[in-house]
Amino acid sequence: MNKLLHYVVLTLLLMATNIAKADIVDTWQFATAEQQTTSLQIAAQLRCPQCQNQNLLESNAPTAVSMRHQVYKMVAEGKTEAEIRSYMTERYGDFVLYNPPLHMGTIVLWSLPFIGFIFVIALLYYLIKKRASVPRTNQHNSTEATITPASKLSIQLTHEIPSQHAEVKRNDTLSYYAIHLCVALLLLLTIAGYFFLPRFSATYHEYQRISDPLHILTPLQQQQSDLIRLQNNIRQSPQNGDLWAILGEYYLYQNSYDNALIAYNQALKYTGENAQLYSAIATVLYYQAGQQMTEDTMQVIEHALSIDKHEVTALMLLASDAFMHANYEKAISLWQQLLDSNSPRINRSQLIEAINMATIMKNNH
Repeated sequence: MNKLLHYVVLTLLLMATNIAKADIVDTWQFATAEQQTTSLQIAAQLRCPQCQNQNLLESNAPTAVSMRHQVYKMVAEGKTEAEIRSYMTERYGDFVLYNPPLHMGTIVLWSLPFIGFIFVIALLYYLIKKRASVPRTNQHNSTEATITPASKLSIQLTHEIPSQHAEVKRNDTLSYYAIHLCVALLLLLTIAGYFFLPRFSATYHEYQRISDPLHILTPLQQQQSDLIRLQNNIRQSPQNGDLWAILGEYYLYQNSYDNALIAYNQALKYTGENAQLYSAIATVLYYQAGQQMTEDTMQVIEHALSIDKHEVTALMLLASDAFMHANYEKAISLWQQLLDSNSPRINRSQLIEAINMATIMKNNH
């Protein structure tokens, strides 16, 4: 039950995004650096089934958080990558794989659009050929057969027959161009529609990833490379508060709380009073104390709320702590306050889900 509460609280905290451009704060403790590297590599290769083309490391959705932690747990248990991938596909289907295995189902799925397109083209080609093969003399003979001998001279004098032939020819020409225009439009729509398919988005995303000169690095190496690049940027602009805030978020993600506090305090030094930064500092203190709401943490939260009474991260931290300690009524009240604030930083659907969950647990408590 405690683990479940821990996962729920972590998921709810992840909803309070946009703290100094930070999206993910994962407090999972890895036993070794090798275990962390392996876990991150596997999680990066699995797709979130609830998201639009995001892997498990990129997504904050509750399903992605649960799957990510399941990967970490299985790696800690000594499971191989093949066993983890097999477990995930059995539970969530082939969609979680960026490169699904080739079997009859995927072959049929990928082939249907092309088969349908070829069928339509073949049908149009058949209709065009059939129309072109109709002898024009039949039309001419049928027209002459309806003319009586008494009126033949009159028709010839008024040139009615030539005008009828010209009209037929003009209609044939219009039909010919109309059919070809329809074929061209169908081809254009088919090609354009492909770019809106999820498969194209996934392929393009993978192409961008491979084009990245750092894609050969492991996730841990990429993080270290990002840290070095960020530190170099700070050396060039030491008074840039935004860069210090990003550095603080990085250290928070790495559970390096002392360094995170130093970076956030530097950000405050150069940006001035900032409710979001005070909330970020409170988050560091909260996790540093083992998810305990200490007096120091409360003072920082109160200071953040004195600057902005609707500060999202501060209220989310209070609500999540209340939820974890089974104070569901307080958690619901704080989440409702966030909904009423209409802040662009909140995820309304996830907050409503959290309120519903807390209401159910309150009634069953």
